Amino acid sequence: MKVALAQYEPDNSTAANLNIIRHICERAGQEGVDLLCFNKHFLGFKKDPDPTAVGKLQELAKEFEVEMLTGLVLDTAKGQSAQSALIARDGVLVDTVPVGEIKPVRTCLGPTLVLSEEQSYSGGADMLAIQLQPTAIVMQVDAISLLELEAIKELAIARSFGQAHLVICVSRVGKHGKETCLGTSLAVLQGEILVEADTDVSELVIFSVDTSKFIDYDELRESVAIPALLKQKYAPTVDHDTEP
Repeated sequence: MKVALAQYEPDNSTAANLNIIRHICERAGQEGVDLLCFNKHFLGFKKDPDPTAVGKLQELAKEFEVEMLTGLVLDTAKGQSAQSALIARDGVLVDTVPVGEIKPVRTCLGPTLVLSEEQSYSGGADMLAIQLQPTAIVMQVDAISLLELEAIKELAIARSFGQAHLVICVSRVGKHGKETCLGTSLAVLQGEILVEADTDVSELVIFSVDTSKFIDYDELRESVAIPALLKQKYAPTVDHDTEP
C-alpha cells in the first residue's frame, strides 16, 4: 500500500492552496498512492475555513482516484469546523473529526487516529490511543527548531511501539508570522523510520507499507512518555496527568 505525505508552505489564499493540492493529487494519482495525508494548515491560516473547500477536495479525490486525509476544513453538513476529513477515492466524504475531538476514522490503513499538535502532546490523547486501539496514528505537527524535530521523532517512534503499528507525522514548512517551521514529515513502522522528509523543502513524500505486518498483540497497547520539550509547548492548556 502506498501512502503520501504532503509537506509544503501554505499560501494565505485558499484558492492558491487548492491549486497546490491539485498538483499534489495529480502526482499522487500518477504514483498510485492509496492514501494522501495533509497537515492541519493545508488550506492556510484563515480563521473561518472556506465552505466550498470540501466539495473541491472531493472532486480532486475522485478525479485522481486517491483517498485523502485532510487538515482543518468546514463540515457544512454539521455546520462546524472539522480538524480532519476523510474523503474516499470516489470523492465520497466518509467521515470528519470535529475540532477538539479524538475519534478513529477508517482509512485504507485501518482504524486511524488523526491528532492535532495539541492532542499529540496530551496525556489524555495518550490514554485514548490505548483505548481506541488504532492501526495508524497521524500526528499533524510542526517543529520550529531542530531540538523539537528530534523530540517529535522520539514521540513517533515510541508510539509506533506502544500505541499503533504505523505512526505518521505530516507538517508544513516555511514562515508563518515570526515562526519558521521545519519539515517534520515522517513515517515510523514499529520503531523503524520508513521515510523522512527534508527539513526545509516542500515535497510529496511517498512510501510503501506492508499492512500484513500489522499484527495485533497485547504488548502493543501501552502509555508513552511525552518528551518534556513538547509538553512545555502547550502547557498548561493540555492535561498530562496520565503520564506514567
